Amino acid sequence: MRVIPAGGLRRRRVLSGGAAILAAAGIALGLGACGNDGLSLARQACVKVDASLELYHHSAHATDPATAAREQRQATVDLEEALPLAAQANSADPQWNPLMTTLQEVGRNSEGHLVAALRAQCNQAAQPNEQAPVVSPQPSVATGGAGGRSSPSTLPGQ
Repeated sequence: MRVIPAGGLRRRRVLSGGAAILAAAGIALGLGACGNDGLSLARQACVKVDASLELYHHSAHATDPATAAREQRQATVDLEEALPLAAQANSADPQWNPLMTTLQEVGRNSEGHLVAALRAQCNQAAQPNEQAPVVSPQPSVATGGAGGRSSPSTLPGQ
């Protein structure tokens, strides 16, 4: 028969309980890291954006004004739900700042004004190369004898 000294059983329970907590925390951290990179979060935001754009398109062609209004409201809700995901994507990887910034414009601008930017940003998130879109300025007309030809972009790497 084994004799357990006074307090020994309690220490074992605390140690085994502490080990269980550490193991659970390690598993949670490991699983939490899966899918929380900027690209994954941007793609999650874009699922909401795509649903919103689809509803917005349907609402523009709806014959019933009540249906159109309901679809536009839901489209706005979908964009509002995409914003926290885009903000998390931006925190994980600042290249997703344009997506977050565009979604912040919901409520200040009509969705119709945001469609092109949202499509471009979400199309880029769908690409396997993980690069956020670079919005380059329109080429300017050269004034130094270029005969009205456009000058190339002055962005680095272009």
